[in-house]
Amino acid sequence: MAWCEMKINAPSEEQIRRRAFELYVERGRQPGHELEDWLQAEFELTHRPFRVARLPLFRSRQKISPRQRGPLSVRFSKH
Repeated sequence: MAWCEMKINAPSEEQIRRRAFELYVERGRQPGHELEDWLQAEFELTHRPFRVARLPLFRSRQKISPRQRGPLSVRFSKH
């Protein structure tokens, strides 16, 4: 079985919310910096080192008819 590696680095809204709250607490809970904290948290989480997930890569040996491929499929012929 072949494997492909996929980089996963998109933070969830909950992760951003938690980090923004941590920044707020680190600042001494001073109000008025909500947007700054959110943007800083989003930046930090987006630019952290990548996690790499190894996912199985399946190759089908089954022939697929044009009808199964759907209307947007393109057939390539050998010339």
